[in-house]
Amino acid sequence: MQLKNILVVYTKPLSKEEKSTLEIVKNTLKKYKISYILSKREKLNKKLFQNKDLVISVGGDGTFLRTSHFIFDKTPVLGVNSDPKYKEGFFMTAAKKDFKRKFKRILNNDYKTKKLQRLEAYIGNKKISELALNEFYIASKKQHHTARYFLLLRWKKEKQKSSGVLVSTAAGSNAWIKSAGGKILPLNSNKFEYLVREPYCGKVSAKCYLVNGILSKNERIGVIFEVGNGILIADSLSREHKFKARQKVMVKMSKKPLYLVSFDDKNL
Repeated sequence: MQLKNILVVYTKPLSKEEKSTLEIVKNTLKKYKISYILSKREKLNKKLFQNKDLVISVGGDGTFLRTSHFIFDKTPVLGVNSDPKYKEGFFMTAAKKDFKRKFKRILNNDYKTKKLQRLEAYIGNKKISELALNEFYIASKKQHHTARYFLLLRWKKEKQKSSGVLVSTAAGSNAWIKSAGGKILPLNSNKFEYLVREPYCGKVSAKCYLVNGILSKNERIGVIFEVGNGILIADSLSREHKFKARQKVMVKMSKKPLYLVSFDDKNL
């Protein structure tokens, strides 16, 4: 792989291990005389990602997810776990101990890219800026308040009360929605999943038939709040997109997957 311009996104190192990992990445790029830009995850903007041959995300899954929100083309992303002892690193396929070796494999075209499906969302007719790599969460503006809404799916419309609705990708099925009781999908699946969090089925509420399920790539799911204002958020770390009662929120599969740099020694 010919590398001329690389973007390195990182989380501010808080430990010796994290500092050491970042230094390994920087020194390796200098060794091969590759031009790169270094940016903290909090300082990201679209311009930084223009004309890059590779993006390297150094940190944990939060940094990787934040990085993914700025990529809309086929630029591959390499995740480097800055401290495997304390960071889950689901998306990370390298670490300090093997970064030099794996980066050399990238230079020698000895690697794979895997497509990770993402979701896109709309409020009314307006598409929100982020694509979700894990999930979208739709909830009341004050999340301790019960959300009252209609859920729209497959020509059905069900009145519900709950703590909100999670809509997850295959990759995200290993994260929040799994903890909430969802099913794990194969990572290469073109399907996605929804789950209603803590549905309230009282005497005057719906029978709660549409509480979870697997959707095909061409399906979509909608939510219309009956009363009150709501929020839509991507991967638990994008800005909160606010919407009003009677505005329709719709989520579907995006046609722009993320391309993850992968190696044979990890399932990813």
